[in-house]
Amino acid sequence: MGPAPFQASASELEGGIRLLEVNGELDLSTAAQLEGPLEEAIESPKSAVLIDLSDCTFIDSTGIALVVRAWQRVDAAAGNGGEGGLVLCCQNEQVRRVLEVTGLEHSLRVFGTRDEAAAALRG
Repeated sequence: MGPAPFQASASELEGGIRLLEVNGELDLSTAAQLEGPLEEAIESPKSAVLIDLSDCTFIDSTGIALVVRAWQRVDAAAGNGGEGGLVLCCQNEQVRRVLEVTGLEHSLRVFGTRDEAAAALRG
């Protein structure tokens, strides 16, 4: 039995929050599939982006780097008078552990549920 097929989907939540849902393994072979939707979500200077990793079963350094670059761009725009931000939600313990080990859990806002993450973006 192989890994679950990768899927990245984008939608919008109440309050203009861009939601990106990641399903399956986010790694070197799948990161490009997330890049397009993520780029669209962060192009506005008032980006409010929620990346839901709850159904992400694995993340490697390529996936981490993609999230970090998006976070840096959103953060830079917010620092120039923009609004918004980028948050993660993650319930998968293995993925959460990678976020912890890499230090991202201390730099990015990571929440246990989508509702908590969306509430943080709404202020």
